[in-house]
Amino acid sequence: MVSKMRPGFKDESLAGAGGAPDEQTRRIFFAIDLPDELTTRAENVISGFGVPSGQVRWARAGNMHITMRFLGDVSEKAIPGLCDAAGQIAATFRPFRITVEGLGVFPNQERPRVVWFGVGGDVENLKNIETALSARLEGMGFPPEERAFSAHLTIGRVKSDNARGKIARLVRQYRRYYIGDAPVTEIALYESKLNPQGSIYTKLGSFKLLKAAKP
Repeated sequence: MVSKMRPGFKDESLAGAGGAPDEQTRRIFFAIDLPDELTTRAENVISGFGVPSGQVRWARAGNMHITMRFLGDVSEKAIPGLCDAAGQIAATFRPFRITVEGLGVFPNQERPRVVWFGVGGDVENLKNIETALSARLEGMGFPPEERAFSAHLTIGRVKSDNARGKIARLVRQYRRYYIGDAPVTEIALYESKLNPQGSIYTKLGSFKLLKAAKP
């Protein structure tokens, strides 16, 4: 169980995957939603970083989530099957708690491209959900994910090399910063629409973790 802490520093088929040229497709991903209170707290921390949006495109609170699996362009015909799969998988897990803490970057501090907050707490359950999703998706014809799953909350995408020094200092300063903890109660399926001001996410379905708690 995750202990309560105050914020602050601390010691289908492959055709479904892409679709025929004349088929309607959507950019699809699975995610774990976070409560508004936590994402607002994260947004407030970001606002104190002092790095302008011209150098880093910072995520808004309403767009923050933990990506479980990004599928890219998927045929609309495959979406009902994805919903069925997510619902069946979610029913085999019981709710649990995670924490959001610690600042980091991908791929490294010398060439940062993505800025994130780390995820702690019951990360093993997140990994188990991702493993179950990946196995079901491969059975539906989607290619396997090449990168190992690493739970994180993406909060920014670097647009300018001028931000490197500032980001490196922030990583050192906020490496152990604690944002808060949150319950994980469902898996969500989202559509992502690209926009010059940042992606727009539309929830297509949510699937409750239904397995009964141990007596």
